[in-house]
Amino acid sequence: MLLLIDNTIEGIGSSPREIRSALQQIEPDLRVVTEPFKNITPEFVKVLSPSHIILSGQSHPWDQYLPESLAGIFHVIRNEPQPILGVCGGQQQIALAFGAPVDLIERVAPGNGYEGAFRERGFCTIEINQETEQSIYSGLPREITVWESHCDEVKELPSDFVRTATNEVSPIQAMQHISRPLFGVQFHPELFDAEHPHGRIILENFLNL
Repeated sequence: MLLLIDNTIEGIGSSPREIRSALQQIEPDLRVVTEPFKNITPEFVKVLSPSHIILSGQSHPWDQYLPESLAGIFHVIRNEPQPILGVCGGQQQIALAFGAPVDLIERVAPGNGYEGAFRERGFCTIEINQETEQSIYSGLPREITVWESHCDEVKELPSDFVRTATNEVSPIQAMQHISRPLFGVQFHPELFDAEHPHGRIILENFLNL
């Protein structure tokens, strides 16, 4: 059973639904439990006892999330032993949980929040630049094509993480903890198709950990 943590505020945003749909395509019999981020506590996760955890993308800039609403999920990210995958804003959430900075890629016009912010969007090429013992990139070429849609990015690697993928627009395209099965990807592996299958392979590798 997999726990999918919905990082959107009041269900605004498609990320959790798209991740769930992709998981159903890959493994139809997989039980997926979706829970809003603000409900997550160590006790909840202990009782649920999922085999894997996925952190969805977020719906708003992180400074619009109340710190107390993130305390439980931050504790889970820092301490739970099962494989965890942060997708897009989920990678940023992992960075924030470990005290690393997250900010806009670039502001290209006046505005507040994401208004006027540059967005990396569409199928983009990224380079896998580090193989690790527990890799989610097994069976993939060095350059892969995946869907991007983000204005924010992780600005610096958290302590005890290595960068596992990069491109020119957003250098920390993926990261992994050095000793735990804790992975972040800035892109959206759940948005794959027949011409762009690399995201599906990443999710399959994660589920096989």
